[in-house]
Amino acid sequence: MDTLIAGASNCAAAEGLAGLLSPLTESEFLRDRLGVEPVLIRGRERRFTGLFGWSRLNDILASQRADPARVHLVRAADGTSLASCCEPVPQLARRGRPTRLRPDLLDQALAAGATLVVDGIEELHPPLRDLVEGVESSLGALVQANLYVNLGGAQQGFHTHWDDHDVLVLQTEGIKHWDIHPPTTEHPVGVLSDPPRPAPGAVSWSGELTDGDVLYLPRGWWHTVRAVEGAPSAHLTLGTRLPSAGDLLRRLLVHLVGVHGIVRQDLPRFADADRADGWYTDLRQVLTAAATEPGLLERLAAELDAGAPVRPRFTLPHRGPVEAGPR
Repeated sequence: MDTLIAGASNCAAAEGLAGLLSPLTESEFLRDRLGVEPVLIRGRERRFTGLFGWSRLNDILASQRADPARVHLVRAADGTSLASCCEPVPQLARRGRPTRLRPDLLDQALAAGATLVVDGIEELHPPLRDLVEGVESSLGALVQANLYVNLGGAQQGFHTHWDDHDVLVLQTEGIKHWDIHPPTTEHPVGVLSDPPRPAPGAVSWSGELTDGDVLYLPRGWWHTVRAVEGAPSAHLTLGTRLPSAGDLLRRLLVHLVGVHGIVRQDLPRFADADRADGWYTDLRQVLTAAATEPGLLERLAAELDAGAPVRPRFTLPHRGPVEAGPR
């Protein structure tokens, strides 16, 4: 795995993907590295100070309710649940039963080795949202930022695993130990793939990410992530699922369903042999014609490459439409 040294400047949200990858250019990354191999960029300490840090995390935890769809507590050593770290939110109007994190109980859980996960944290912090939107613009795909926090317990937040999407890891605070294993199945995709676990010792890179580092992992690369004893850590993952050949085939199916009645028909399970043979012959002809029709696959691929959805931006008190659709 290549290791590059980042420049001296801090990472500004306005720089988007190019700012995260420097000194590797965005075009070099998209052309030669995306979906191909991991890349490690060593950044100087405090590189992400203006983007995210402990103080901003504390503000978010103090001001947000404990939504179990967003906030998770992973692998607490004593089985502590997120709910046990919460208390009811004092409120005048009784609308639902909202809860919020209690600082002392969360501290205890993290000290015992748990990992705090906050999904979609870019929705709670405008500088992160700006960065994510810049990366989305470069990749032409939805990007989500998740935060992982621990206080230096010896536990792994997750077992050795692979992700079905590409990730950019930003080590914003502290240290985290990573073991990276090569894919055991080429280009695995979600629930359709069940690659065998990597052989013991099959590690392509082992080391620590420190404050300011960026790691790119294509989907399918196995990884084991561990806290470093006594070293609090916070890192962001910018995850994105890029369009695959499987997505193109699904788009082709939608096209064929709208055009050819045979694609909408039930399978001839109870027909006699001659009728069934004829049905499958007709279906093969439809599929062959679609696969060889000049420009059809390219046109459908272009529809998949239309870009990420635009995040809503409100204009109150001025009236105006809410933005939606592809960027």
